[in-house]
Amino acid sequence: MNLRQDIQALRGLAVLLVVVHHAEFGLVDAGYLGVDVFFVVSGFLITGLITSRIESGRFSFADFYFRRAKRLLPAAYVTFVACAALAPWLLGANELRDFWQQLIGSTTFTANFVLWQQAGYFQGAAALKPLLHVWSLAIEEQYYLILPLALTLMPRRSWLFGMGLACLISVIACLALLHWKPIATFYLLPTRAWELAMGSVGTLIARHHGTQRLCAHLYWPAIAVLLVLPVLPLGLGHPGPDALLICTATLIVLLRAHEGAERQPVVMGLARIGDMSYSLYLVHWPILAFGNNIWVGQYSNRLPPEVRAGCVLAAFAIAYALYRWIEHPLRRASWGPSFRTVSVGLASSLALIVIPARALMLGQPGEVDYTFVRRSNLGLATSCDFADEFVPTAACITEHPPQILVWGDSFAMHLMPALLGSGTDRGLVQATRSSCGPLQGMAPIVRDTSKTGYQKPWAESCIRFNDSVLKYLERSPSIQVVVLSSQLRQYLDAKDYTLLQRAQDGSGTELVDAGLSAAVLGVRRTVAAIRALGRRVVWVAPPPADDFDIGACLERLAQGKPIFGAPPDCRIRWSNYQSSHTLIQDLLAHLPADADVDVLRFDELLCDERHCQTRIDGEFIYRDFGHLSVDGARRLGERFALTARVLATAR
Repeated sequence: MNLRQDIQALRGLAVLLVVVHHAEFGLVDAGYLGVDVFFVVSGFLITGLITSRIESGRFSFADFYFRRAKRLLPAAYVTFVACAALAPWLLGANELRDFWQQLIGSTTFTANFVLWQQAGYFQGAAALKPLLHVWSLAIEEQYYLILPLALTLMPRRSWLFGMGLACLISVIACLALLHWKPIATFYLLPTRAWELAMGSVGTLIARHHGTQRLCAHLYWPAIAVLLVLPVLPLGLGHPGPDALLICTATLIVLLRAHEGAERQPVVMGLARIGDMSYSLYLVHWPILAFGNNIWVGQYSNRLPPEVRAGCVLAAFAIAYALYRWIEHPLRRASWGPSFRTVSVGLASSLALIVIPARALMLGQPGEVDYTFVRRSNLGLATSCDFADEFVPTAACITEHPPQILVWGDSFAMHLMPALLGSGTDRGLVQATRSSCGPLQGMAPIVRDTSKTGYQKPWAESCIRFNDSVLKYLERSPSIQVVVLSSQLRQYLDAKDYTLLQRAQDGSGTELVDAGLSAAVLGVRRTVAAIRALGRRVVWVAPPPADDFDIGACLERLAQGKPIFGAPPDCRIRWSNYQSSHTLIQDLLAHLPADADVDVLRFDELLCDERHCQTRIDGEFIYRDFGHLSVDGARRLGERFALTARVLATAR
């Protein structure tokens, strides 16, 4: 197929949107829509290639897949090998374990499944995964596996109907599951196939008379959507209405095939970037991700702006070299499928699978297993991080009948080893849910609706969870003390969150602004409900924290890996703790008087006038920015008799 410059310009625009978005310059709120543009373009081109060869009787599965491999694998494998060489030197233990799994997924075209499984509150941060971006390539490759077979099996007269039906089913599934299963909807082919299928449908309707004339009328509105929507998105969830609009606009531009556009300087410039868009897409994110791993400082896995700008410039330089000397010459090479070339390709793929699999099995003998040291602290069991209503299980109760109920989010979970380690003979029951603070009738909703999770359905389920905990307390007379704990940051941050609150008349729910007054009101309601049942209650504050990832800093310090953005000894600076956590400090100061609950704080146990300790007897106290590690929590409980302090403070 002759290369259309307007298509190359679309690729150039798409990759620029993605790069600027990943670099977090703040210029485009929805630069991730560039991936949706890529999907439509890919579906359009690949369907045109397959259908033209089927109609001319020249289609061959072997030839098709060989050409796809020759087009995609060389540049990808060079990127993967470079990342694998750097990973042991730059990644922490958890990130390295995740990386090996990502590498296997990238080589087997299942990276989207791997990354789907690696997504979650206590999983590694997305910003630290060097192969995070490969999920989109996996979706394309899975589509390429299915599409040729579907088109060869269907009668030609049914192509348009079949592809249109597949597109419709996929988009309905996507919109239906968007807020209920947001992570799966984002990562998996069935709910993303409609974007590629839209391009396929476009190829098939391009032959119909009148299509180009209609698209001529819609061309400039489509251009406006492509330029404006990434900057000013509707913000109704992704992939959702924004993706549908950007995909439609892309399809209109593809079908219009505007000949005059190819002579415009802007189009020509974007087309030059589009020529190396694949290489640029491959290399830009690993550069940023490795930088995020080295930087453990105040940007929370987000490099300072000047460093991010340097990473982007480096990405363009490396991408050009990858395109110039690997991608382009090998794609243009005249050699075709043969026993030798196929054997080399299979051997390369096998090596990229076996080497990381071997690394995962062997680990690092003789060295400290920091994956274990910094393992998720979910309390008594993983199942105690409840997904909806609280239904107590044996795994979440230490003794029957329990006398102490621990209620809250992840900052309540991480207290369980500390309470157990303090030698109590009182039974504990854990009622916890990630990000769901113990506030009656109130839950946070993220303002950026493109972000997965924490939308209205999640907030409603958080409210149901807290209601179910209170009901459990009503029918459990053995419980004497309730321990509440949460950082409540999302309830205090009015910039990024709003709050879903049960209406006072009981008629439904309403949205209120996040902030100190709302959070204090929510705590007061919970405390009053507990006291109405004749139980004592105490609020346990989160441990001291700074503006860097304490757990990552401690691990990198112990391993001698580069660290930037944190104190060289990884201790918490008292002044920074006070200044960087003002929202939480204000809340803790107001709780005793305004919510009628006493607060137990770790500050006096860990801090002096200058620093707060991050290790006890060599043990890491922290696993990340603020959560206690399992062993660190246990050591804290032993050292400071935490249960006795809880019982003495509760009233």
